[in-house]
Amino acid sequence: MANMVQKIDEYATPKTILIAQESYYAALPVIISGSANATVKAGEPIVGDLTDRGTAFTVGTSNAVGVNLHEVKLDADGKGNATCVFRGVIDKKKIDSTVATHITTAAIAGIDLVEGSAF
Repeated sequence: MANMVQKIDEYATPKTILIAQESYYAALPVIISGSANATVKAGEPIVGDLTDRGTAFTVGTSNAVGVNLHEVKLDADGKGNATCVFRGVIDKKKIDSTVATHITTAAIAGIDLVEGSAF
């Protein structure tokens, strides 16, 4: 998985969608693919094989295995580095309202969507 390195121009702590900063969750780094230069929002359900993370994951509600932890800007080839949360508690107030409906539609085992404080 040596191709998981991505150059960034600025350093910052990304906004979290977890219910709390120190919240319990389980996640793995994955490659995500989609349209060139698109942005995959935090909380989007993602589809892929957690046992074969060399194959790119995609956004989708059917057979979703987890959610994207942070916003990911895809490159000109439509690829990016993401973090797939497959167990944890997501704060519904911290994600885009459309994305929240995608999680509800996906009904991902191991992911609980709750109304938190949005902090």
